[in-house]
Amino acid sequence: MKIKYKKVKTLGEFIDIIRLRVEVFEIEQKCRPGLEPDENDKVAVQYIAIVDNKIMSTARFRQPSKGEFKIGRMATKKEYRGKGISSGILDYMLKDIKKLKPKKIWLQSQVQAQKFYEKHNFKSISKPYDWDGIPHI
Repeated sequence: MKIKYKKVKTLGEFIDIIRLRVEVFEIEQKCRPGLEPDENDKVAVQYIAIVDNKIMSTARFRQPSKGEFKIGRMATKKEYRGKGISSGILDYMLKDIKKLKPKKIWLQSQVQAQKFYEKHNFKSISKPYDWDGIPHI
């Protein structure tokens, strides 16, 4: 399986990532509708993973303050999970962030994804909390 990682550059790609996030967060995970896109999309750097000319995964980062980078909205089509695509897009994005000399890189995550992020050297610093009916840390 050949995977291509890249930054989102076109309106069509952006529309496709919103569709993917709706599919994963609103339809599959039953989060309340209308959360996608959000205000942070205006300032975030968006990434995609492409397999067979189709977007199968997405992620983004934004810079809430100087030297601080927040990763978010990681979503991968269900049938492509566990195949290394999410790790690949996260690693690709982290390489770009590290070029910007970050002082802090952080994220909020669903509890079920905690081990995934720990494999990428993230550590939990909060207790679980509920966000839209899904436990997060």
